[in-house]
Amino acid sequence: MGRIQELEVKVKDLYSQKNPERAKWADWLADNHVFVVADFASGLARKHAANEELARAAAILHDIADVKMLRENEQHEEESRIIARKLMQETGYTDEEIGIVVEDAIRYHSCYGAERPKSLEGRILSAADAMAHLKTDFYVYTTWVFGHDHWTLDEVKVWTLKKIEREFNNKLFFDDVRQDLAPDYARIKELFSR
Repeated sequence: MGRIQELEVKVKDLYSQKNPERAKWADWLADNHVFVVADFASGLARKHAANEELARAAAILHDIADVKMLRENEQHEEESRIIARKLMQETGYTDEEIGIVVEDAIRYHSCYGAERPKSLEGRILSAADAMAHLKTDFYVYTTWVFGHDHWTLDEVKVWTLKKIEREFNNKLFFDDVRQDLAPDYARIKELFSR
């Protein structure tokens, strides 16, 4: 078994432990987001001549703290990097590889403000994450989960419209991906603008 396969087994094992402190939608995220992002990242890495193994590792680890805590926890992003670093060390990745995945790709994949990943693998993770959000039922499911329990319809719309703008305008570093996602972005924007 190679390193990336071993890493995937470790990640799936963490999700299967069903930590009671995690979000109730963590299983959905693992099956319908994390490994979807990983598949998109693998494809983008092949297409854009990046290190596919590192791009995939970044994707399966980018929100790994979901296995043990809520996203609302202010430590979520830092905890994701701590867990990712530990798992990569356990599976034999070098310090340089861990730096690319953890300190660039994972740290900056959300592209808040002026923060952007510098590595090609980091830009691939950002784009793959946006693809998974815009090409799947991510927004329908997440807004139902949050809206059902916490938000008004207007709050759901504001959150979604703000997030899709960041997805489309900040996270898509590849013109071919932006062009491919333009119709999905437009449909989601129209749906949540009503």
